[in-house]
Amino acid sequence: MSTPNPIKAVLFDLDDTLIDWSKKTVRSGVISRKHVLNMRSFLVNKGHQMPSADDFFALYQDIVIDSWGEAKKVWAGVNFGKVVEQTLAAAKVDLSTINLQDVLVAYDWEPVPGIEPYADTHDVLTFLQENNYKIGLITNSMQPMWMRDIELEAYDLLRYFDARITSGDTGYMKPHPNIYNKALSMLEVAPQEAVFVGDRPGNDIIGANDAGMTSVWIDPPHLDYDLDGVVPDFTITTLSELKPILASL
Repeated sequence: MSTPNPIKAVLFDLDDTLIDWSKKTVRSGVISRKHVLNMRSFLVNKGHQMPSADDFFALYQDIVIDSWGEAKKVWAGVNFGKVVEQTLAAAKVDLSTINLQDVLVAYDWEPVPGIEPYADTHDVLTFLQENNYKIGLITNSMQPMWMRDIELEAYDLLRYFDARITSGDTGYMKPHPNIYNKALSMLEVAPQEAVFVGDRPGNDIIGANDAGMTSVWIDPPHLDYDLDGVVPDFTITTLSELKPILASL
């Protein structure tokens, strides 16, 4: 008699794990500036006195850099809403006169030009869904999940996930165990019943190992991360290679 597969859930990182950033056509700074200035225009139209576009974007960049620097000391999650609040406060905007959610919506997040799912992403997620695996997503993004959902919806990926979280929403970033535990709790599975797939050894794989999950390092040709002593349970170069691994488990 065959034994049942103990793996009940597969969780993924997002960027460069499910979606391919190798063909990005616009620099990150240009993308960020566009959306930050969307917020500035919104506030100007609401009658707020604002710094120049260059000065406002510089304030935002400085706060983002400082926030990530501090967060990485303890693997806390940078919260985008707090970053925006701090930027507005530095710009002398009276926070009591604004609705932060309206400002975040005005940021007008959208898929990044040139970014798309890997060729086998939909096939693998469909395979998992059809074989009754629960599917989770954990991303070290300061943006709230509802923003990243805009991308998932555009790529027709949103429908696959049973649970999805960002570090900005949870207050912890990978490799902190709390972000993995939160996702596992949402999926109602134990660590030993879950596989985690990610591209960054120092975040994704260390965190999954420490959480007691089976770790799968995806190492596509366009990335060049050093394992630096990190030991994944499995290594793949494409998502399709995940299928036989699950069968072996």
